[in-house]
Amino acid sequence: MNNDTGLLSNVLEYFNSIVPVPQELVDDLVKYAEIREYKKNEFILKEGKVSDYTSWILKGLVRSYYNKGAEEITTKFLWEGAPITSVFSYYSRKPGNENIVALEDTVLGSIHYDNMQHLYKTHPVFNVIGRVITEKYLYMLEIEVYNLRKQKAEDRYQFIVKHFPNLLQRVPLKHLATYLGISLETLSRIRSKARF
Repeated sequence: MNNDTGLLSNVLEYFNSIVPVPQELVDDLVKYAEIREYKKNEFILKEGKVSDYTSWILKGLVRSYYNKGAEEITTKFLWEGAPITSVFSYYSRKPGNENIVALEDTVLGSIHYDNMQHLYKTHPVFNVIGRVITEKYLYMLEIEVYNLRKQKAEDRYQFIVKHFPNLLQRVPLKHLATYLGISLETLSRIRSKARF
């Protein structure tokens, strides 16, 4: 789907901060990018489906979760500027267990797996961009895993307050509680204690 660079300008600017992006690559990114819009609570990906796209959030907020019996366990929240896909499903080309849903009206700049592989083969510089994005993802994943393994729920909550205060205004508390691995009641106690 053809797009002008307007909606993708922040993504292209980010790529340019990693390495200068040649005009030929910009042209192909614009050529292959699909602008996809989702309403609040609309699924971007459902468990049991193959993730065919990697996307950048141009506007909005998404939640990733899996089902554990009747319970939904939130694995991540991502907002403007972040890449989003089901990593297992996207790279293995197999159905995944992850659900990705828009928590707000959301606009994505998405590239299909086949087009992404074409970009990697055609533009060696895009491999550098992909590697740096992957490194940052792994870095953040390690910090997140470390934080979520801390024994005290208060510490996990304070990590969110300190590093991601915008989430507290944008994410329903029930989803934040499952992300932190605590009950909604425990989260309410921690929040009221933190106010004093």
